Amino acid sequence: MKKTIIVLALCASMAALAAWSSRSVSAAGNVNQPSYTADGKLTVPANYREWVFLTSGFGMNYSNGAGANPMFTNVYVSPEAYQGFKSSGKWPDKSMFIVEIYSPATHGSINKSGHYQNEFHGLDVEVKDSSRSNEWSYYNFNPGETTAEALPGGCNKCHSENGAVEHTFVQFYPTLLDFSIEKNLIKPGVHIPLNGSRFAHLVETAGFTQAEQAYAEDRKTNPSSDLLNENSLNLVGYSLLSKKKTEDAISVFKLVTRDYPNSANAYDSLGDAYAAASRPELAIAASQKEISLAQADTKLSPQQKQQLTDLAQKRISQMKQN
Repeated sequence: MKKTIIVLALCASMAALAAWSSRSVSAAGNVNQPSYTADGKLTVPANYREWVFLTSGFGMNYSNGAGANPMFTNVYVSPEAYQGFKSSGKWPDKSMFIVEIYSPATHGSINKSGHYQNEFHGLDVEVKDSSRSNEWSYYNFNPGETTAEALPGGCNKCHSENGAVEHTFVQFYPTLLDFSIEKNLIKPGVHIPLNGSRFAHLVETAGFTQAEQAYAEDRKTNPSSDLLNENSLNLVGYSLLSKKKTEDAISVFKLVTRDYPNSANAYDSLGDAYAAASRPELAIAASQKEISLAQADTKLSPQQKQQLTDLAQKRISQMKQN
């Protein structure tokens, strides 16, 4: 009899523990979902800093001209939303995004230049919730506020028209952007400018000809883009060179000299590629061009002029010995 009682008591204890665990899991799941007051206001999720970090921005402004008071922004998304998006390519219902806002500071502690995040200025929150009148809604919380009403339709319109994936600005989330491009999730009409990694991927998977066509189209669409500049192209070229893709590297460096014809550094890189390809005459010609451009470039310091000249002369000497 005692054994039966003990077994029954143990079963009851295990059942109670399972019920407690179930409630805990349920509560843990709900804490990352939107919660509203009786009058429909959104409450701030207290644990959002434990969510998935997506990106930071500084002084971002969607209108022409610089903003008067540039701010830092930090973007977080609930873990369930992040995992659901990576699994299905769609933001699941109840997805939440938090944007922290901080003013910048420069002189503090040991810092002498650059900027770090300083005073907290509030939160912007984006919510996907099919149970609301608008599936996507937007909220602003001042410091100290724990509840807020949904903002009027301006945010919804901007996100709908300009968000890369659904209503979200995935174009600014580096951890998700390449994934979204690969899975063809970017909305029609939203152009994603090329950067070094995307250009390099095109060269390696589609060939330089197609990559160059994409580069030309990108320059037409985004003439002021600074994502794929001389330095980025140069890094792509050297990355290809390190992988023994010498001909592709030469093509990239030739593209750099075409678009930056007065750059001594561009010809320095092209000279390196020709040397790696065992083309001494072309390596020497690129090196001689490098020397003349370096000496004529008033933007270079005397030390930079000398460094480029020394590199070119060393390469010329090596090529003549081969």
